[in-house]
Amino acid sequence: MALAVRVLSGAYHDSVKLMRISAAASEKAHVRGAAALMGTPMNLEQLAASGLLAEEAKGAGPNDLVLAVDAATPETAQEELTVMEAALTAPRTGGGAGPLADLSAPTLDAALGEDPAINLALFSIPGPSVRREAERALSKGLHCLIFSDNVSIEDEVALKRMGRERGLLVMGPDCGTAHIGGVGLGFCNVVRPGGIGVAGAAGTGIQEAMAAVDASGGGISCALGTGGRDVTDAVGALAMVQAIETLNEDAATEVLLVLGKPPEPAAMRKVLDAAAQCGKPAVVHFVGGLSEDIRKLPGLHAADSLAEAGRLAVSLSGGRMDTAAFEIDSKARARIAEWSRTRPKSRRSLRGVYTGGTLCAEAQAIVGKTLDGIRSNAPLDKAGGEMGDHLKSQGHCVVDMGDDLFTRGKPHPMIDPTPRSTRIVQEARDPETAVVLFDVVLGLGAHEDPAGEAARAIEESSSPGVLFIASVTGTGGDPQGLKAQRAGLAEAGVLVADTHAGACLSAAEALRETLDR
Repeated sequence: MALAVRVLSGAYHDSVKLMRISAAASEKAHVRGAAALMGTPMNLEQLAASGLLAEEAKGAGPNDLVLAVDAATPETAQEELTVMEAALTAPRTGGGAGPLADLSAPTLDAALGEDPAINLALFSIPGPSVRREAERALSKGLHCLIFSDNVSIEDEVALKRMGRERGLLVMGPDCGTAHIGGVGLGFCNVVRPGGIGVAGAAGTGIQEAMAAVDASGGGISCALGTGGRDVTDAVGALAMVQAIETLNEDAATEVLLVLGKPPEPAAMRKVLDAAAQCGKPAVVHFVGGLSEDIRKLPGLHAADSLAEAGRLAVSLSGGRMDTAAFEIDSKARARIAEWSRTRPKSRRSLRGVYTGGTLCAEAQAIVGKTLDGIRSNAPLDKAGGEMGDHLKSQGHCVVDMGDDLFTRGKPHPMIDPTPRSTRIVQEARDPETAVVLFDVVLGLGAHEDPAGEAARAIEESSSPGVLFIASVTGTGGDPQGLKAQRAGLAEAGVLVADTHAGACLSAAEALRETLDR
């Protein structure tokens, strides 16, 4: 193999674009590894750990772009570097929303000079630089969506307070999903317009609920992500409360849908007070939280899953409240019963392998009602729910492959499913594994064929004694094709549920069979 590196001084590009370029190069058969990233100390560490840090890159700084390729021959490595560099300036597309204007403005002032109507800035830059740049955007009257992570709590609080003082939203940091003005931002599904407004401290949680809204015939007026840390007491739900107030004032929003993992106590009170005081029906769902506490508050409606929350919001927008509880259909029950009769008795463990952090949490909440002792690298139960070794599962485990441990210097698994596919193979080959539960998330920003990647991993695992169960979070408008993605998984022998909650219930039923034997 041959390693080639190219350093482009002062050539900044956002991390999402660099992730895509890295993923596209890495997928090629003649390439062992590839990376496109800024020369920050952390990124150089990642290059070294991956064997991609050549001598030419060791002096790179945070404002330098490093392209690295390990290929079959020196010639192919250099050719791939040229392809990657060309991709930096290739015209962008909007993932189904039509071509995007490729603004080459070098500064914020220049961009506003070209289009004074711009009112939102999206940040995908190193965390330590976010506060300075976001403060500049806020001072110019721009709402901010901060995709970046590794932003300090102090900076997050300062930015959100500054935004509120100026009547501007600060979504994030670590905000992966939003839908504003009919445009999906970050990882977002293609949805029809309608009267449901979403405020969510959860990326894939928003997506799962929006997919349920779409499947129930409803539409989205707006979806505002806050970043998961917003609902800690340290941040105090600053963005969540402001998002609820914004949606309440929005004439197009008829019903509010408030989502997230359980807020900390002081933040919870602020969120529920804001939702209860708005004049519109509000559905509130916190994954793993107590629905009964929410139902006690006037004007609030609780749901027991993300998908049920979406369906209930559509029902309320029509003046009804007639959603039915999720159940396992007869075909799924028959499939589980057939598998149980032939399952090797040594296979008794659940292994969940997730690209979505909120869906990973929902799996713990739903399956945990049947099965004790589920552990995770992102545990709902902070006291005792942590995995001992995040790289190797023991007993019942669900793993969030989007966690920082797995994504430092690498594309998110919704962009590049390779690490998740590798983990599926690893879990399926473990002789203790009975059920592999996983998610497939479609939409703008996601891989073009995530179900196909998962199906190939299942075939590679060669584990006939394992029951694979999955959900596909998406809509009929998503570029990957919802029906085709579900069909591809079914052809690979996967038990495919209509919703993630349904997949979790099927996994719980299958695991109940292992407990009974």
